[in-house]
Amino acid sequence: MDYISTRSRFIILAIVTAPLLTARCSATVPSCADLQNAEAVSQLLSAGNAAFEAGDTRTASTSWKRIRECEASTPEYPKAVYNLGLLEFKENNFQQAIGYFEEVLRSHPNDKEPGGSLMQTNRNYSFRSALGVSQCYEAMGEFRPALHWAWLAKTKYPYYSWCGTCYSSANFALNKRICYLALRASRLHLWGNTLLLGFLVLRVEKSRRRKRHSSSQTRCQ
Repeated sequence: MDYISTRSRFIILAIVTAPLLTARCSATVPSCADLQNAEAVSQLLSAGNAAFEAGDTRTASTSWKRIRECEASTPEYPKAVYNLGLLEFKENNFQQAIGYFEEVLRSHPNDKEPGGSLMQTNRNYSFRSALGVSQCYEAMGEFRPALHWAWLAKTKYPYYSWCGTCYSSANFALNKRICYLALRASRLHLWGNTLLLGFLVLRVEKSRRRKRHSSSQTRCQ
């Protein structure tokens, strides 16, 4: 009776499926040679964005990293690198996120590139990246560098928009953030909380003394 051992079956199955798996991987993650036109790069960016929205952060990261490796001169490059920074930030990998945000800044992106909605008239890659670095430092409890990068977002990498309302709203939020970080960096909030606590303790102690004094007078009568 002819038969094939279990081990032999596994070997044959591996030989048959290996080319299929290889083809599938190469189709999912294009090589640099496959990204020779703008449409292919744009499609890869969209695929990464869609994977991220679906919760597949691994596929999203792989797609964005391929753009980062292969197409640094395309408009999709700052988007992909910025997205990588956001992904690392969401996963609490703050140092890695800072590295990606700073890479966007070094690439000198076109901050006035049209945005995707009326509330985001322009991409503002530099402004958003500087703000991203600030948020990373804040999350790590390092308020001085967080304040420094927030100030850079206001001065060196200012927000741009032809929409007056959008511009005013963004600047108001940034000014509010700078004030908050300045307070945390100077530790004035600690002194303020200490003074407030001391004031409350004195009020409570004064109230107790009054009650004891009133009770003493009642017993004397």
